[in-house]
Amino acid sequence: MKSRADIILPIHHEEDNVEKVVIQIDKNVKTPHRLFFVYDEDNDPSIYIVKKLKKKFPNIYLLKNDYGKGIVNALKTGFNHAKSEIIVTMMADLSDDPKVIDKMVKKIDQGLDMVCASRYSKSGARKGGPFMKALISYLGCLTLNILTGIPTRDSTNAFKCFRKNILKKIEIQSVGGFELPLELAVKSYFLGYRIGEIPTVWEERKSGKSKFKFIQWLPHYLRWYLYAVRSRYGS
Repeated sequence: MKSRADIILPIHHEEDNVEKVVIQIDKNVKTPHRLFFVYDEDNDPSIYIVKKLKKKFPNIYLLKNDYGKGIVNALKTGFNHAKSEIIVTMMADLSDDPKVIDKMVKKIDQGLDMVCASRYSKSGARKGGPFMKALISYLGCLTLNILTGIPTRDSTNAFKCFRKNILKKIEIQSVGGFELPLELAVKSYFLGYRIGEIPTVWEERKSGKSKFKFIQWLPHYLRWYLYAVRSRYGS
């Protein structure tokens, strides 16, 4: 299938959500696209749902994580298999709103290199989830925007759209978890790529267990936060 965008969705026991995600994307995304579902374990029930969906949706691809378990490795696997000019990363737990994907791609067409879906911009929203986690996320993104000038108020959001050629210039060093989207945003900005944002409404998952380990991964986020500050002001 000829595609302009490859949408990468890591899955880990998302059997209650994955079919709904596919239906939402099919309904709302008009940009020609492929869906890459990347899984960790051969006994994950999500796999069987995706295989069933492939019979109806020929743009679905199922990939085994090439590097080992975890969100970083799943995204790297997706990056390796993506061939389209544009990559979209999003979660398969129904927290991200696919209605904004076409708008993100349009901004790429208008000259941006990366578009961050922003929960914290005007008209954006974050619904549900632990209060303290949301507060630290909001303050971290806001201060990063103010201190470094990175032109998004939600650099940590995993829901991103960017030109694939960015990956040729960036050595991925993230190892912990969901900090990879922050690394990509920070490094892209200081390499001179044009970054923007578009409002999105994020909702806490209603089914399944969150894979986000906030306390465990906080030091990894801090690594890229400090990297950005040092890049802006010098070490």
